[in-house]
Amino acid sequence: MLKNQQRLLLVSLIGMLCAQTAFANEINSAALMSWLQSSYVISASTGLSMEQAGQTQTLTLAPDVIKTYKANTSTYTLATNNLFFGVQTCLPKNVQGQFGLDFAGTSSAKLSGDVWDDADPAFDNYTYQYKIQHFHAALKGKLLRDFNLPVIPWISAAIGVGFNKAHAFSNTPTIFEAVSTPNFTSRTTTALTYTLGIGVQRQLNPNWQIGLGYEFADWGKSELGHADGSSSSGLSLSHLYTNSVLLNLTYLA
Repeated sequence: MLKNQQRLLLVSLIGMLCAQTAFANEINSAALMSWLQSSYVISASTGLSMEQAGQTQTLTLAPDVIKTYKANTSTYTLATNNLFFGVQTCLPKNVQGQFGLDFAGTSSAKLSGDVWDDADPAFDNYTYQYKIQHFHAALKGKLLRDFNLPVIPWISAAIGVGFNKAHAFSNTPTIFEAVSTPNFTSRTTTALTYTLGIGVQRQLNPNWQIGLGYEFADWGKSELGHADGSSSSGLSLSHLYTNSVLLNLTYLA
């Protein structure tokens, strides 16, 4: 009796192993077929971005020189361009996935404000302005779901390395008695950057698509260099956020 039970258990285990192997082979075959059906993707995007304003900072430029840089709350519009290279493959539940490399560049964001000597608003003696230009290379994923509508909705996310060039700093006296002071120098900072997007795509033919979307981006850290005679680095931002509306043209090969 015991031997019969052992044989039954052994047969059951062998059956389970065979079933698992067959299931794994089926999954691997489906994944392979999906990959073989993948298309190459090239997508170009262009649009306008709204930057968020800078932040107020107080710097000790020398032992007896303290200044507050009061940031303006106004925002500026800048141009943004993206180029994406990747593959598109079929995923479960009628979803298409695009995965690849995204390269983006912008015109210069503008930041400005007032300068308070001795960190005192009563001595609002200067104005300042400078620019930040951004470029990044990132890994990007995009998911598209076909609901049998005239357009295909999508979401996207990317993370990568950004290069933020802070440059063209100038400060201008606002009163006759104020003496011109040295400007902060330009500096390019490497930073972690990411984007999140949502939008719609319309298929024009089997190879071409056109789309419109919104993208939130965090450029990451930026920083100006030292001014002559200063013991402190220049104005810096831990993050600079933009909100963009982008038109894209996609080619599937």
